[in-house]
This record gives sequence, structure tokens and C-alpha cells, in this order.
Amino acid sequence: MGRILIIGAIVLAVWAAMEIQTNGINGAFNGIFAPAGEAEAEAITSTPQRAGDAVTRAHKEAEERQRRALGE
Repeated sequence: MGRILIIGAIVLAVWAAMEIQTNGINGAFNGIFAPAGEAEAEAITSTPQRAGDAVTRAHKEAEERQRRALGE
């Protein structure tokens, strides 16, 4: 009986890990861990999105500095 419970726990853990891996935290388990509101969902971004935003912001700031330096 103990072995059956251990096997069941392993199967449950593997299933949960696969669900989170394939759908992400917000989509796993039919969205049970997703934020309550749409505004909260929009506010949460992934690390690559934050990095991309930082790079874009840095490029814009550099362009503005160059324009100010050249007097345009």
C-alpha cells in the first residue's frame, strides 16, 4: 500500500511540473494561479520582456543624448 501511495505522489508531482512547464504559472491548472484582474496580468511581465524594455529604453536615451549633443 505504501508503494502505491509513493508512486501516486510521484505521478502527481510529474503531472504538476509538466502542467506548469507547458502552460506557465498563469495558464497552469486552468488559470487557478493567474492574477484576478486583467490589469494585474498586464503588469506582470517575464524577464525577457523586462530586459527587452530596458534595452529599448537605453537606446532611446542614447539617441536623445546624441541629439542634444549635436544641437538638433
